[in-house]
Amino acid sequence: MSPGKDSVPRLRALVLGSGGGGGVPQWNCRCRVCRLAWSGDKRVKPRTQSSLGLSADGETWLILNASIDLRQQILATPAVQPKGEGRHSPIAAVVLTNTDVDHAAGLLALRERQPFTVWGTPATLDSISVNRIFDVVARDIVPRRAVKLG
Repeated sequence: MSPGKDSVPRLRALVLGSGGGGGVPQWNCRCRVCRLAWSGDKRVKPRTQSSLGLSADGETWLILNASIDLRQQILATPAVQPKGEGRHSPIAAVVLTNTDVDHAAGLLALRERQPFTVWGTPATLDSISVNRIFDVVARDIVPRRAVKLG
């Protein structure tokens, strides 16, 4: 069925990463699963830390949690890579569910003065505001917007 003017847009979701803190294999781990991953065993696929891309049109993307692996995830996912000439990113927003390092450190990879919006609860935004390392994500280019729970 072709989309018509009354059709409802489809939400697209891309799993950018699905590993827990540290991904798989973890840099300092030799558990059974990590050992298999380190050895290249095909039964274990290396995974980056958890992050999700969402889009209503397949062109503009919202990233749910900016994993510390975000740059690697962008390199592996053509849909969220720059298109056309010059500087551009299809990433229009990042929603932080909290400020765990696994969910916020990826903002640092997005520091090249590219416009997007960071969304989070007031407590989450306050937490990144007091950590000066996040000042490299320029507020004049990347506004921070609060969402209210409930």
